[in-house]
Amino acid sequence: LDDEFFVSGSRDTKLALWQVQDKYQEKYDSDGDLIQPVTQFLNPAIIRSCKTAQKVRAITFNKSLKEMVTLSLNGYVHVWDVERFRQRFSRRLSSCQDNVCMAMKNDSSLYAVGCRSYTLLLDSRTLHTIKKIPARYSGCGIRSLSFEDNIITIGTCVGAIMFYDIRAAKYLESSINSSRAVVLKTSRGYVYPDEDLMVDQQVEYTPAIYTHCYDYSGTRLFSAGGPLPANLCGNYAGLWQ
Repeated sequence: LDDEFFVSGSRDTKLALWQVQDKYQEKYDSDGDLIQPVTQFLNPAIIRSCKTAQKVRAITFNKSLKEMVTLSLNGYVHVWDVERFRQRFSRRLSSCQDNVCMAMKNDSSLYAVGCRSYTLLLDSRTLHTIKKIPARYSGCGIRSLSFEDNIITIGTCVGAIMFYDIRAAKYLESSINSSRAVVLKTSRGYVYPDEDLMVDQQVEYTPAIYTHCYDYSGTRLFSAGGPLPANLCGNYAGLWQ
């Protein structure tokens, strides 16, 4: 929310408001070296249950509306009054499969919600769905979203990153071949166990993109993730120019 307060959501439908107080002093020796790193153990200032929710998976803060919007796995978005930390209302989404990520447009006018095969665009004031964007790969499972002006960047479970132009109402096209959309495809990263599992299941492994962000220039994209199946462990990170 700001430099002092932040909010967390959890699988037990709880939202917690935390306050960071800068009251601890670091200790240094005579040479000016840090001898006692500061560690703070915090308790939440307030805990609230998110009604009509199952597993809170994403939170975004709309500063202009003084609202906080949370996304739960059962296909609901929930609006909270930030100043009172009270839930105002909930609305069911038109697509309610694998709703695990959300992003807000820079001007606070739109929310994007990731589903199994779609990206939903919601009006931030009404939460009505104004557009349903089909993914380039059916059932790809959208795991991360971000806005860069009118471009939505979409990270998926199949190791692909896609780009959708809201103004043109289409995916970004390749400058080399206009009939093809721009898609970034990840490398394998690290995964364990590896070859034996993939041979048994006859599936080519690709990491899920759980997070991504641009640098200040908007020309470099960092992406990170790892295995989707619970029986695999590993990681992936990539930097795109």
